[in-house]
Amino acid sequence: MWAREAAMRKSIPALRQAGYESISDLPRIQQSYREKALMVIPPEIRICATSNGEQKIQVLIPVVQGLSQKQRQLMQQYFEVVA
Repeated sequence: MWAREAAMRKSIPALRQAGYESISDLPRIQQSYREKALMVIPPEIRICATSNGEQKIQVLIPVVQGLSQKQRQLMQQYFEVVA
């Protein structure tokens, strides 16, 4: 988990340089509430104990100059857990 967070912090300047100022600017996939969840978060790491853990939005890390494939992969894994 910490390696993923470190990759994210290291990658922020490259994303900002490419015009992505916040997580809201990143591309995403969104499911309607009637569709199957993109991911189910394990109970141990859910923010709210009453949540069913379903994620309906997946943030995507785009290909940008200065961001390696490994950094993108680590950031994608990080956002799958926290976003």
